Amino acid sequence: MTPSAIRRVTVYAAVFWALAAFVFSVRANFSASGFSTPFETTTHSGRAVVTWASEEARAAGVGLGDLVLSIDGVPYFAWSRDRGWEHFRADEANHYAFETREGRRYQASLAPGPVSGPKMHLVPLYLAGFGVAFAYLGIGVLVWQLRGPRQEAWAFALFCSAMAAQIITAFGTFRPWLGYERALWNLPLLGATMFHLFTTYPFEPTWLRDRPWLRWLPYGLAGALAPLILFERQLGIPSEVLQAVGFFTLVALSLGLIASLAVERYRRRGQERIERADAMLLGAAASFVPVVLLLVVEIFRPTGIPVYLALLWFIVFPVTVAWGIVRRQLFDIRHLARSSAAYGAASLVITGLYAGVVASAELLVKVIDVNARSPQFSLIFIFFAMLAFNPLRSRTQTLVDRLFDRDKARYREAVGEVSAAMVSMLSVREIVERIVVALTGSMGVERSLVLLLSDDERSLRPEARGGSWPEDIDGFELQMDHPICKYLWMRRAEVSRAELVDEPDLDVRDACLEVFERLGVALLVPVLYGVDMLGIIAVGRKVSGERFRSEDRQVLLTLANQSSIAIENAKAFDEIAKLNETLEARVEERTRELQEAQSQLMQSEKMRSLGQLVAGVAHELNNPIGFVHANLKLLDEYVGKLTAAQERGDDVSRPREAIAKLIQRSREGTERVKKIVADLRTFSRMDQADLQVVDLNQEIEGTIVLLEPRCKCGIEIERDFGDLPGVRCHAGQLNQVFLNLMMNACDAMGTSGQLRIRTRSIPDGVRLEFADDGPGIPDAVRTRIFEPFFTTKPVGQGTGLGLSLSHSIIERHGGRIWVESEPGSGTRFVIELPLDAAQAAAVE
Repeated sequence: MTPSAIRRVTVYAAVFWALAAFVFSVRANFSASGFSTPFETTTHSGRAVVTWASEEARAAGVGLGDLVLSIDGVPYFAWSRDRGWEHFRADEANHYAFETREGRRYQASLAPGPVSGPKMHLVPLYLAGFGVAFAYLGIGVLVWQLRGPRQEAWAFALFCSAMAAQIITAFGTFRPWLGYERALWNLPLLGATMFHLFTTYPFEPTWLRDRPWLRWLPYGLAGALAPLILFERQLGIPSEVLQAVGFFTLVALSLGLIASLAVERYRRRGQERIERADAMLLGAAASFVPVVLLLVVEIFRPTGIPVYLALLWFIVFPVTVAWGIVRRQLFDIRHLARSSAAYGAASLVITGLYAGVVASAELLVKVIDVNARSPQFSLIFIFFAMLAFNPLRSRTQTLVDRLFDRDKARYREAVGEVSAAMVSMLSVREIVERIVVALTGSMGVERSLVLLLSDDERSLRPEARGGSWPEDIDGFELQMDHPICKYLWMRRAEVSRAELVDEPDLDVRDACLEVFERLGVALLVPVLYGVDMLGIIAVGRKVSGERFRSEDRQVLLTLANQSSIAIENAKAFDEIAKLNETLEARVEERTRELQEAQSQLMQSEKMRSLGQLVAGVAHELNNPIGFVHANLKLLDEYVGKLTAAQERGDDVSRPREAIAKLIQRSREGTERVKKIVADLRTFSRMDQADLQVVDLNQEIEGTIVLLEPRCKCGIEIERDFGDLPGVRCHAGQLNQVFLNLMMNACDAMGTSGQLRIRTRSIPDGVRLEFADDGPGIPDAVRTRIFEPFFTTKPVGQGTGLGLSLSHSIIERHGGRIWVESEPGSGTRFVIELPLDAAQAAAVE
């Protein structure tokens, strides 16, 4: 099994352990029935302390804080382990042995009390405990989801699950299924997960580095204790021994781990991860130390306060650790603590002065015999007190702010100056030099370097530098495909050397650390503009030797963002200046190229459409021409018969009638040929490029005539022509549109179908509709049918220009075209045109 699989399985098991504890606890405590002791206890360190007693128990001398020794002669923990309450009877009193806080022992006979769920005063405690437990569990799972591959996220998830199980089990320990055994075994398990977490995050202790097996030793001990706990009765181990050992071991381990972290933090002072150690120490001290002190007090001087209430305070610890693991950049804990202490001390001083003034005022009142209880005196005294102490408070706050926030003020001033200067700079060189001055001057760094993207956009090269650098630094070049560039681009934030140590990809980590070693810097800040990386700001260590705090890193990121905007503006200004020099010539050239390309595309599509009509038109021409040709042969025969009859003097009426019929039929054939040629010429409008007023019904009809040979296979054309006014347009271009729509409809319907053409007059224009009963157009295709070169036809059968050019032609005429279609219900193209397209530009 791979390490990642092992981590995943163990996290799932730990979460299941906590959820099972919750299910068993809710089921046992909220649906409890039968009888119970007339008092409540809290257990720790192998002792059971009374925290609540019934009136009968108090009357018998039972007090809060008394220790419960035995019930019916059985030690309390053995009695609880064996679920002694199941043997209670309503009419039988039980014998209890107690010990007071002073060490006096006494006995009492008390009847059991009925149980129907938890007592009302315990429900809020249960709910609060479950809330804290699920907060632990939720935070642990969230960190695991966000930082699952990391060792510290795994350890944190295990610890949170064990802690959640411990909190849940503390509320009504004995009633759930195997509650005593589970609570007892969870103590070493919690200690093992705590040891795992503290020896993993924020850094591995030096004493563990050469002994990694020590991290897994507590888990082995916890596993070895499981049989002892399960067979405690059979082995004759006193019931309170294992609990006392587990409790004191856990307390000692927690204090020892906090002390070890403090020592390790002292050894690593000045490093980047110290902020995480400070946050973890603060969270651990705030969570564990008060609880441990309370438990120590309870051991030597029981108060009767439920110890499990202290577990609610543990919520502080997971929040601080989770923030450190997920964010990995913490606020300065020491700075916050120092400033808070200073504010507190100043507040105490002011309060003392105020109290002194009040005492002096009282003394003065007694001396001069003034009625201090009068409203007038109270108002006057408060007014003068505010006048006296408000300036003092303001000056004190200003002094503390200057003392602890002077760096912030200096940074804000520096960022403001740089931002104001960058607004007026239009040279990239000036901008990067200004950044270098800000870094070396305001932030006090040893060295700084700005790398910018080269003209070929393949590498980053030094553009400006400050401080001491090797002579060959100007020749340094960082390729854009280098892992550090990808790392900075994906992270979109500053990166330090320490943060790369946790990178799971060893090749990426080594390559990135090599750049830090080559440049000798502490931070790399990306200069990003949108999705593009324009450069990198490399920042050395501070001259003062201090590490970079979160405020420093935020200032660096702000400078990088400001510089990216200024650099992009400068580049845009240079490009605009260059474009202005040849703008008019470039516009004319591009316009001419676009017009030529558009004309070629339109003519190409038109020739393609005409080519598709050639076969049908040729067939239509061949019929009348062949008919005329055959009539000419017959006419030659009848002319010979007529001549012979005239020479013989016979009757010539019949030959003459036959000749007249042949000539009439031949004339009809030639008229058919003439009409086809005229319709073809009208369609193409090769000799009419100007705007003309035409009847669109006739134009559509002429197009239908040309398309009829293609429709004879079974496609029926239904005409629904309305009375249309004349439309001033480029008729040849519109005929091209009509032909494209009708040919597409025929292609869609195949060998049979119906094409319905409907024309109507609308206000200020006409409306034309071409509807077919084909398969329709899918939604994914319908939005793209007017795109150039988009076609659904097989390769070689469509160019994808027909509908695109049709759309362009309609728009140039001031009209609009759209499609209405659903898969399986046919397609309808709708065109609306104005009556006068005089403003439309003619396309040759």
